[in-house]
Amino acid sequence: MAKPPKKAPDRHYDFKGLNIAFAWSSLALLIVTVWMMFADYAKPWKRFQAEFRDRERQALLAEARTERETINQDKLQQLEQDIASEEQALAEQRGEIRDLEKQRTGFAKKVYAADADSRQTKSLLDTARYTYDVAVQSGVAERVTKARTTVDELAAQLVENRIRLEQLIEAREGTEESLEAKRAGLAAAEKRLEALNSGVDSLNDRIANLDKKIDYFVLNAPVMDFVQPSLKIEQVILSGLYQNINFTNVDRVDRCVTCHIAAPRSGFDGEEWEEPLRSHPRLDLYLSAASPHPYTKFGCTTCHQGLDRATDFSRAGHTPENEHQREEWIRKWGWKPQKFLDTPILPGRYTEAGCVECHADDVWTPNSQLQDVGLDLVNRFGCFTCHVIDYPALTDLPRPGPTLRRVASKTNPAWAYRWIEAPRDFHPSTWMPHFFYQENIEGELNLERQKAEIASVVAYIWDNSERPTYPDPPAGDVASGKALYESVGCEGCHVLDPQAKRDQFYPVFNRMNGPNLVRTGSKVSAGWLYAWIKDPKKYYANTRMPSLRLTDQEAADLTAFLMSSRDPKFEGLSMPSVDPEVRDALALDYLQANQTIEQSQASLEGMDDHARDVYLGGLTIRKYGCFGCHELDGFDDAKPIGVELTEEGSKPVHQFDFGHVHEVAYRSDRLTPAAETEQSKADESGHSVESAQSTDAPADSTTVRHIEHTRADWMFTKLMRPRVWDQGKERVKNYGELYRMPDFGMTQREAEAVLVNVLGFTRESVLAHRKAGQGPEAAAVAEGRKLVTWYNCQGCHLIEDRGHAIATAIEDVGLLPPNLAAEGARVQGDWLFGYLHDPGSVTMRPWLGTRMPTFGFTDEQVNTMVAYFSNREGRETFLSQPERPSERSLTVGKQAFEMLQCAKCHPAGPSVAVAGTSSAELAPSLLLARERLRHDWVPDWILDPQSWIAGTKMPANFPPQQDGSYMSPLPFGIDAPMWRGQKDRMLRQFGTEPELKEFLADADQVAVALRDHIWWNLDR
Repeated sequence: MAKPPKKAPDRHYDFKGLNIAFAWSSLALLIVTVWMMFADYAKPWKRFQAEFRDRERQALLAEARTERETINQDKLQQLEQDIASEEQALAEQRGEIRDLEKQRTGFAKKVYAADADSRQTKSLLDTARYTYDVAVQSGVAERVTKARTTVDELAAQLVENRIRLEQLIEAREGTEESLEAKRAGLAAAEKRLEALNSGVDSLNDRIANLDKKIDYFVLNAPVMDFVQPSLKIEQVILSGLYQNINFTNVDRVDRCVTCHIAAPRSGFDGEEWEEPLRSHPRLDLYLSAASPHPYTKFGCTTCHQGLDRATDFSRAGHTPENEHQREEWIRKWGWKPQKFLDTPILPGRYTEAGCVECHADDVWTPNSQLQDVGLDLVNRFGCFTCHVIDYPALTDLPRPGPTLRRVASKTNPAWAYRWIEAPRDFHPSTWMPHFFYQENIEGELNLERQKAEIASVVAYIWDNSERPTYPDPPAGDVASGKALYESVGCEGCHVLDPQAKRDQFYPVFNRMNGPNLVRTGSKVSAGWLYAWIKDPKKYYANTRMPSLRLTDQEAADLTAFLMSSRDPKFEGLSMPSVDPEVRDALALDYLQANQTIEQSQASLEGMDDHARDVYLGGLTIRKYGCFGCHELDGFDDAKPIGVELTEEGSKPVHQFDFGHVHEVAYRSDRLTPAAETEQSKADESGHSVESAQSTDAPADSTTVRHIEHTRADWMFTKLMRPRVWDQGKERVKNYGELYRMPDFGMTQREAEAVLVNVLGFTRESVLAHRKAGQGPEAAAVAEGRKLVTWYNCQGCHLIEDRGHAIATAIEDVGLLPPNLAAEGARVQGDWLFGYLHDPGSVTMRPWLGTRMPTFGFTDEQVNTMVAYFSNREGRETFLSQPERPSERSLTVGKQAFEMLQCAKCHPAGPSVAVAGTSSAELAPSLLLARERLRHDWVPDWILDPQSWIAGTKMPANFPPQQDGSYMSPLPFGIDAPMWRGQKDRMLRQFGTEPELKEFLADADQVAVALRDHIWWNLDR
């Protein structure tokens, strides 16, 4: 029998196997999906927020427990019973209380009437006494008897009136005391209960908001967290602060507070709060709603940089401060460098780099701790002369170095050679850097080339220098010159100390504005120095050195004193011999840049030795950019030789040449305590230093630092060792291609202050309306600040809480030049204009030794300065003259002036012979007030001088009251016998004595009267 045919399936695959495959793949997909959901849910920032919530709640609970423990429960219960009892008692006495209130009102009316009667009787009695005096003088007995009778009657009546007034006052006060006694119990009990519970109630409210109830877990659960979670990304859109993404400007969206939850909040700065759960350290300036930079408007990445939208620790661009921190981050957070992030988060000590762009128009940055110091250093080092830095504070500035157009009449070529070779050997504190014999100059040939370049520079300068003659000065006295140097104001800009170094003056360099005057006698001729001191602008029209209006003898004495500072090592010098072949080879290299070999040889042969020196010198000056700092013939149109730094802080890291250098050794005496104790804490300074170094460390000791491939490390190394990147490149660079940036001898903290600014020179990322210092008033202030800085006004004066550098040389603070706070509100623009032009025409405090110098300002400069002071105070620059006041005001002002003894400190003339007052206590003569002071300012100054100039010696004669008014002392002293004459003279301007006392009790009116007297009455 044949077998039935095998039944063939109707599909060409194994259905069972396919079901198994689908089952496993579905399970895998489910697992991956669940894993993906939880991986997306379990973000580190959620852990931070949850942890902070728990820790804040625990902290509040602990605080509440402590608060409750301070509450006595028996006392609480007793207080509640007392309140109930007092309320019941008051309800029972309601009728009696109403009667007492009516009595109080009635007594108040009677007291007022009785007081008026008493005052009237007193006035009549005063008149009667005057009448009696007149009658006695007349000698008529009848008139005397009648007048005496009237006086006796009025005196008796006055006694009766006063007795009645005192009785009524006593009755009124008794009624008030009865009322207060009835209500005191309830008020006191309620107040005690409120005080007892206030702390706990407030804490309980805050704790309730942090409780983790069912809604917290549901709303923050996976999938459900899209509804309204409490754990969420916190972000702010910073309109006007943008980033360029793919050639498109987009607003910053800052999310830093997602992890740094407590940053904009206060109270989380104890040791138990670590990052990222700490408060920002300077909430008065940043992040808090009351600060100038609230988080909602400025965010965090504006200053700190980083990837603004990132919420992942590594992607945000956090930069470890040191190797220890790097290892910790890798272990805890899986940190890795973001190689393609152009704006990694700046190390903490460089955060002020974020101030630069927004405050670029301000010139000075308010409350800056490091950036302003760095900007000052950039200015003093003259960085802007070699590098274009297109920021208002660093443009249109004069050259920082002296002119060399007449230097041949000032010193000699040998000294100049020695100076150019190593400036700090002569002046350790000089701003002039070392260009020659640096670490990339190796080998005998290169050393000879350096010598030839220095000699050729001297040859060029002397060949192009004018040679005016300066006769020998008159004989001078060294001791008198020393006294003059220490008193007249020289020490506001100069020091005279062979051991002085810039770092000793950090962060205020005003006394380094001029050169250290040590060894002056070994540098310049006496004739030149005498002429320079007498009239600096005659030698150099653009000099910052002012004229102190010295007499011939004063100038001779000062010259003798300065010329007495000498050093034999720098005298009798001679020019070194230079290998002519080396010189010619250098000149030939320059010639061949534009000529053929044959042409260059012919050109060289056509020059004699002197011409070759001068030719090489001119090109060497151009090579090193000497013309940037010094005025030199032949370089008026020369361009800066360095790279532009306007956007250096945005330059990609891969464009920095780290060469073959991985570690750098620094002289330990240049590693100043920039981070102080921070360096000993796992090297939080960020440059891999084992410990902080003292400025007293031996110069030959070194500290090795590892170089990270970051902008900050490359720039820091460039500032500290500018030519280190030439290491290992001897074979690939010829002499002319070696780095040329000079060594400024910066200490660590100088370099870091400069670096903060360079890191802040970034591509524009802030719209104009979001920048500080906008508008015509702000522009006027900025221009004025540039002048104030350039002419070192803060060397002598305190301006915007900066300066008074001369205080280190003047022991008595009373003899310091004036604090110029509120100068724009204080003085008239017309007067200030004339005074700045010719300070010698005005003598305000002749007893001071320090003189306001004559700077020789142009009208434009003086107008800039006047506008600066007035706009800084928000005042109109020029005012019209006021009208003459009433005779009453003038009379009261004169008598008040005498009663307050104003002339004791304000002598009315040049004499300082004021009994019992030292010259340090004296204030400017008020004879100049009408021409000098602003009419609207004087009363405000009289009322509250400390609010204008903190620490002023001007007494507060009118104490402030709680309501914001001021109390006048005059009504309390006017009845004293010693002021009888002043009282009588004032009474002639008033109808009654009460009217006078009412006027004197008004501090505002008295201040105006004092102003009017000073303005119109004082002899002129």
